[in-house]
Amino acid sequence: MSEELDFNDKEELKKIFARCYVDDKFFAKTVFPERFTLPFSKIHEEVFQALNSGKQRIAIAAPRGFGKTTISNLLNPLKKILFQDKKFIVPISNTNTQAVLQSENMKRELLSNSMINKLFGPVKSDWFSKEMWVTKSGIAIFPRGAGQQVRGVNHNGHRPDLIILDDAENPDDVRNEDIRKKMKEWFFADVMNSVDRSKDWQVIVVGTVLHEDSLLENLLNDPTWHTIRLEICDDDYKSNWPDLMSDEAVKALADGYKAQGMLDVFYREYRNMPISSEDAIFMPDTFKYYSETSEEFMKVRHKLENIIILDPAKTVKMHSAESAIVGVGLDIDTGRVYVREVDAAMYYPDEVYDHVLDMADRLNARAIGIEVTSLHEFITFPFKNEMIRRGKTRPIVELKARAKKEERIAMMVPFYRNGFVYHNEANCQSLEAQLLTFPRCKRFDIIDALAYFVEMLDAGSRYFTPEDMGEDEFAELEEDAMPKLNNWRIIGGPNAIQ
Repeated sequence: MSEELDFNDKEELKKIFARCYVDDKFFAKTVFPERFTLPFSKIHEEVFQALNSGKQRIAIAAPRGFGKTTISNLLNPLKKILFQDKKFIVPISNTNTQAVLQSENMKRELLSNSMINKLFGPVKSDWFSKEMWVTKSGIAIFPRGAGQQVRGVNHNGHRPDLIILDDAENPDDVRNEDIRKKMKEWFFADVMNSVDRSKDWQVIVVGTVLHEDSLLENLLNDPTWHTIRLEICDDDYKSNWPDLMSDEAVKALADGYKAQGMLDVFYREYRNMPISSEDAIFMPDTFKYYSETSEEFMKVRHKLENIIILDPAKTVKMHSAESAIVGVGLDIDTGRVYVREVDAAMYYPDEVYDHVLDMADRLNARAIGIEVTSLHEFITFPFKNEMIRRGKTRPIVELKARAKKEERIAMMVPFYRNGFVYHNEANCQSLEAQLLTFPRCKRFDIIDALAYFVEMLDAGSRYFTPEDMGEDEFAELEEDAMPKLNNWRIIGGPNAIQ
């Protein structure tokens, strides 16, 4: 970019200035080309939009390796300094040493960046110490560590009007309840009360979520804050920044954490999904895996009773919400539950029928279970009609919610903790994302569908209660909640639709 600029052409420079002011990406590529070498992604777009939203309270959770510090603690404040948009900037890090280091990086750019010098001229004043420094235009920068005094600071009649907390929480300290409480008190009592509310001000908190009760996590759930929660990938490990990490690289990264029994760490560090190691319902060390092509699975494959379970979108306009389809193989002799296929997306009704019946054909399913609510007439009849059209019918079991969704899902806990549920290692990532963040997951569709395998067992009079399960772990199923569907794998029963 710099080679193309004619610094003697004042009209061109005016255009450059104007575009730098309104376009953060252009500003970054023009002034810091050596720092921003990769194309920006859609998740960077969200950050730039938030920083320029004009909101006074902004909380951003970004994954590791995203460049959040470079954007929030270098690019953003330097732009405010160069365009003189703020008077008193306070960058805050976990320690004063880290804050000073980030402050010195800003100072170094202002002094040595050739593009800054050519476009904006010299900025150094006589006050340029590490503890606090002031630009030639009178803008003060005062680096602070978490917990240090911020309230009451003043420079030439100006109180802080831009405060940036970047990775202000410590991974070890955040595990301590007392330290978390102290951090929140300092933030709300000191930091938030250090600004002059009669003037323009902004407090930006950026980091990676380290704990479900961290300051950042609390701010992300506060409706008075403008928040964004960014992830390196989606539930299926599709990269949100393919120029940095391909889909294959993301999956390899996740598989590495999974192999160490630390999948919860991957979700926290790269997807900003806090998972409590103390209170989590489903933990990664309870996930067992199998391969469809393994010798061990091939020995039991022929005796599995395969079922398909559908949790349809809860709206007549099914394409506007997620539908979840889960293929399960049941080994009644050993009590094992094989999660063989998972399919969840926004489908039109005809697409749902096709995906369910195609999966049923692939797995040679004995029955299809469908959660029915007020959508009864929109679901069961079309399925029956489509099966007749295909010339291959199967019993359809109408699954009716017996309890709250969370309670149904929790019924799977003893099966997982006793090691009876096996995930197909090829396609259960989205299932695990919901299990690990239960009961605070964004979506419940897949785990809600899977949880119905318990009711399907009951409906087909298939019972296995692993010896290790105690009465406290496995709730008794209500005898009169649904009529028994005897031998559904062959002819169906009173609530099966042939």
